Amino acid sequence: MAFGWILVQTMRMKLLVRSATAVIWLCAMAACANAQSGINDAHAPVYLFATFKEPEQDGLRFAYSFDGYHWSNVPGLFLKANVGRQKIMRDPSICRGPDGTWHLVWTCSWHTEHGFGYASSKDLVHWSEQQWIPVMTHEPDTVNVWAPELFYDEREQQFIICWASTIPGRFPEGLEPRTNNHRLYFTTTRDFKTFAPTKLFFDPGFSVIDGQILKDGDRYVLLFKDNTRPQRNIRVAFSDSPLGPWRDVSTNLTAPFTEGPCGLKLGDEWLVYFEAYRDKQYCAMKTRDFKTFTDVTAQMTFPPGLKHGTVFVASKKDLDYLLKVGTQQVWNVRLPWVSPVSRQEVARRLAEIEKVANRGPFKPDWATITNLFRPPRWYQDAKFGLFVHWGVYSVPAFGSEWYPRNMYIPGTPEYAHHLATYGPHKQFGYKDFVPMFKAEKFDPRAWLRLFKESGARYVVPVAEHHDGFAMYASELTDWCAAKKGPRRDVLGELAREARAARLVFGASYHRAEHWFYFDNGLYFDSDVRDTNYAALYGPASNRRTAEAQAEPPDKDFLDDWLLRACEIVDRYQPEVFYLDWWIYQPVFQPYLKTFAAYYYNRAVEWGKQVAINFKEWEGCSFPRGAGVLDVERGRFSEVQPWLWQTCTSVSRNSWGYVTNHVYKDADELVDELVDVVSKNGAMLLNIGPRADGTIPEREQQILREIGAWLKINGEAIYGTRPWRIYGEGPTQAPSGPFTDASRQPFTSRDIRFTTKGDTLYAVALAWPDDRQLVIKSLASNAGLAKGKIRKVQLLGYKGRISWQDTPDGLVVHLPAAPPCDFAVTLKITGLKLAQ
Repeated sequence: MAFGWILVQTMRMKLLVRSATAVIWLCAMAACANAQSGINDAHAPVYLFATFKEPEQDGLRFAYSFDGYHWSNVPGLFLKANVGRQKIMRDPSICRGPDGTWHLVWTCSWHTEHGFGYASSKDLVHWSEQQWIPVMTHEPDTVNVWAPELFYDEREQQFIICWASTIPGRFPEGLEPRTNNHRLYFTTTRDFKTFAPTKLFFDPGFSVIDGQILKDGDRYVLLFKDNTRPQRNIRVAFSDSPLGPWRDVSTNLTAPFTEGPCGLKLGDEWLVYFEAYRDKQYCAMKTRDFKTFTDVTAQMTFPPGLKHGTVFVASKKDLDYLLKVGTQQVWNVRLPWVSPVSRQEVARRLAEIEKVANRGPFKPDWATITNLFRPPRWYQDAKFGLFVHWGVYSVPAFGSEWYPRNMYIPGTPEYAHHLATYGPHKQFGYKDFVPMFKAEKFDPRAWLRLFKESGARYVVPVAEHHDGFAMYASELTDWCAAKKGPRRDVLGELAREARAARLVFGASYHRAEHWFYFDNGLYFDSDVRDTNYAALYGPASNRRTAEAQAEPPDKDFLDDWLLRACEIVDRYQPEVFYLDWWIYQPVFQPYLKTFAAYYYNRAVEWGKQVAINFKEWEGCSFPRGAGVLDVERGRFSEVQPWLWQTCTSVSRNSWGYVTNHVYKDADELVDELVDVVSKNGAMLLNIGPRADGTIPEREQQILREIGAWLKINGEAIYGTRPWRIYGEGPTQAPSGPFTDASRQPFTSRDIRFTTKGDTLYAVALAWPDDRQLVIKSLASNAGLAKGKIRKVQLLGYKGRISWQDTPDGLVVHLPAAPPCDFAVTLKITGLKLAQ
């Protein structure tokens, strides 16, 4: 207890200061940004400076400006380098590709290095697994690979990367040492997976480094440092191509001991920034023609310690996010979490997992996994499943299933509600909800009767959510439903009843996020600080420092993550294994490969077809083809070549049970199901039971209404495959995750297609007021299908309907009343649909 008291007191002092500082920084930075910009447009341009600071092992940092003259630091660290011999971060260069992805290269070692570092990001915060790009291994005498610079060549649609290397004896030596006689080299790439052979880029006859390509109208300009002694200053050269040859090399433009030039276009002028490293000063000059330059250093303000990198254009939205994330970083805090299982037992179980993962046919490498994995036939046919978020968070029933985290964040509604309802967090914390989670009315058989009635073909209960409370009988934690709270193996009971009801059973596993989930409870006087409960709350490390790859999940946590995942696999044999988004963190990569091989090999042993669900939100965890991609609360805008899934909820504001749900109606959910299926997807629809185990009546009603619709229209859903096009109509569903709230209501002109053999199903997502449907995609001159329509039926209607096959489309006259609620389905036969 003495150790715990000291830890708590120390954290109390440090973390209160850090937390308060973070809030002040965030408010100040946001106010400063708005004041300087004078605008609140999220898409307005801002200028970002990719930089670093001493010592070089620190990592990627940013500065920002609204006018190119006045620069301020963005607080926080955004990528800790971990590739290269010395793992340094110098000379960061960032360039955005045409798909919106940011690409970063940097110097990762001082000497005896034949490559540079590389990573990519969609938002400048969540970076991919770092790679070391070996560009000079063909020259074994190469001394260094320094200052790589990125340029996107729009004409050739490729990235150019140039850098400086020294190869002793390759070029005439001047006053510089043999190991410091640089020339510029380059490679090109379109995907950062394959690279053109390295070639010489620029040899002006003297040592040169720090080359940056600029496009200036129809010509290209090369900024570079003349690295000869005693020069060591900035020059420029010109070319008609970004690959040279470079001509008209200028004389020196700056005083000696200057380096790291980078350019920024402002209107008709260019600003050229550079570092006067001997004077420890950042400088700038402006020019219109790269012949006449004006020193504008006196007009500039730079943050102290700014080091040379690159300047690029981003948006105010990008900056706001960087400021938010940077101020949320809290360093060197965590609970002393340890596994309740002995290290010897952990090692034994891990050895068994490795044995199964490597025995084949699947192996723990992405090439083998993607080559062998095929989406299960049952999955392609099922189309509709149910997700179940049920756990301790259903006791407070406030806000959302993220109540366990948000209740420890001052300023949130959950924090205020908790304080008002349950008292101080030190006296009543999340752990105190566990005894209240009794599940006294939980009837798994009744649940499955309802699920069956809904028309769902598979069910995926949450095995463990971010809160770390396992809903199954685990040997790896005492904080599980079999030992506390309900004292029942919830997952096991649901698995048994699901299979008895002939539904495919799956499980979802969200433990990765537990690494950071309770960290806010360490920043003030709460029960999270009590080390006696570290087994539930720990590690409680900071999310943002982990995402900067500076304080990532450690081996003990990762081993435990793998052990629990495999425990669920072995104990319950799920046929779909859903993983949430945070496993995209690069440190999980070897564990994901091992788990995928283990799970898929177990399935071969069981004789079952299984799949892993993964996401691409904030980063990529699995490569396409290694499982079934899940798009949370969203979808694709076009037909996809592979099976995918959307997971969404009957509620707009929560996945778990809360008392103030904002429900979707069954009509909207049916439309979403049809739209998703038409694009080769499946829909996993979530419900959230109450703490006592009962399913809210409104949710039961929604499920039954969907089930009633599927009884009539199910043949257009189950077992179908997409057509050449997903559909037609004026309403475009936005593409990507978390877009369900931005979709406009569908109309009767919105038609979605599915097929079964040569049968085409056309589902109208609303009933037309004039009782007439015109399907333009089936116009005789549309060329989308061969053959001639012979029969058109309206599912659920026993009578005949009239129709005409016209040059403008298939015109269908509907009966006086729809045969079902919500969307209606035409069954069309006679066409030849095979591709």
